[in-house]
Amino acid sequence: MALLFFIALRQLWDRKLLNSIAIGGVSLGVLVLIGMNGIMQGFQLKFKAEILKVSPHVIVFDKELGQAESILTHHEKQNSLETSSLIEKVFHQQPSDRVTRIKRPFLWMNAIESIPEVEAACVGLVGQAVVSLGSLDLGVDLRGVNPAQQEKCTPLSGYVISGSWQALSVTADSIALGSGVAEKLGAQVGDQVRMAQTKGQAQALTVVAIFESDIPPIDKSRVYVNIVTSQKVLGRPNAIGRIEIRLRDPFDSISVAARLEKMMKYDNESWQETNANFLSLFDMQNMIVNMVIGAILIVGGFGILAVQIMIVLQKTRDISILRSVGLTRRDILFIFLIQGFIIALIGACLGDFFGWRLVEFLGNLKVKQEGLVKSSTFLVAKDPLFYWYGLGFALLTGMFASLLPAWRGSKVEPVDVLRGQVG
Repeated sequence: MALLFFIALRQLWDRKLLNSIAIGGVSLGVLVLIGMNGIMQGFQLKFKAEILKVSPHVIVFDKELGQAESILTHHEKQNSLETSSLIEKVFHQQPSDRVTRIKRPFLWMNAIESIPEVEAACVGLVGQAVVSLGSLDLGVDLRGVNPAQQEKCTPLSGYVISGSWQALSVTADSIALGSGVAEKLGAQVGDQVRMAQTKGQAQALTVVAIFESDIPPIDKSRVYVNIVTSQKVLGRPNAIGRIEIRLRDPFDSISVAARLEKMMKYDNESWQETNANFLSLFDMQNMIVNMVIGAILIVGGFGILAVQIMIVLQKTRDISILRSVGLTRRDILFIFLIQGFIIALIGACLGDFFGWRLVEFLGNLKVKQEGLVKSSTFLVAKDPLFYWYGLGFALLTGMFASLLPAWRGSKVEPVDVLRGQVG
């Protein structure tokens, strides 16, 4: 093996320029793999981390599954002519005015908390309302909660930048505003705002806290009040509209939601379903990134292939001499595979190094961004696995690219070369 390595290195050194180009192609592929994965995964991991901190992992809604059939469905089952004429006159069934709610919500909450996967559960009521301060009116996403319970499900006190989350429990007619809502209204802690909704009562509320979750869509629209206040504003007395659940492992949410639907007969939704539009977009981005990286690595592999084929064509006489002094076809095959391995290894190491430098540079780059998440620096994932992936893909590409020229080189017969039929 020492002799085979020596011959492989000698041939590589004789074609320094061509082999450097092949190494550069592999390095570029590994660099792009690390850089693009770091950028994409950094943003996605940040989004998922923030969403899982401020949003429940599973939500139980007040929509009962298997509700009673509609008027049309009921009458279609009748066979009389009178019913048929009645159906012809029914153009649209008006929605029910019955206030939807979860029946026995606190009993369900206790039952849910007894499930081993569940860390905490809390009740709430959600709706749309208008908050006014002075002459400014702003539509908001109203969340009625029990502040102490809600802290166990979504620990919002750590996101309060002004005031106190605990004051929401002890201060009558109080409200906590998202930072974007407070900025639009010009509100500060201690200000009096007015909240109203078409079906409920207008309420004068005191701002006791302003929170910032680093997710602009939440900060610019969401407000929290005591659940009794939300029931008054929304005109839903004593109603509980949802149960929010926090799990020990957020990625158990789909299976837990399915179990709860069967048990409770209420509609359930995991955090993956709630954010399905964003997660599907991330999947599409990852697919595009992998296609680009794969294409670049394949191009690098073709560079190795071209160099190796050129060496085989130019070194047929040398190969025949090696065969004539006792090297077997297997030895010749190993020589070219070793060359491909060395080119890929050097390219992967260089790509890992420059990829690491790129990730470090981007991670310290000051960039103010406000989209799905808020950050003052470039969001980059610094995962050591990316470097191992780069090394593995590069070696795999190099070995596959070397197979054809290695096989061709091993098939060279010394007699054919001496007769002038090859080379």
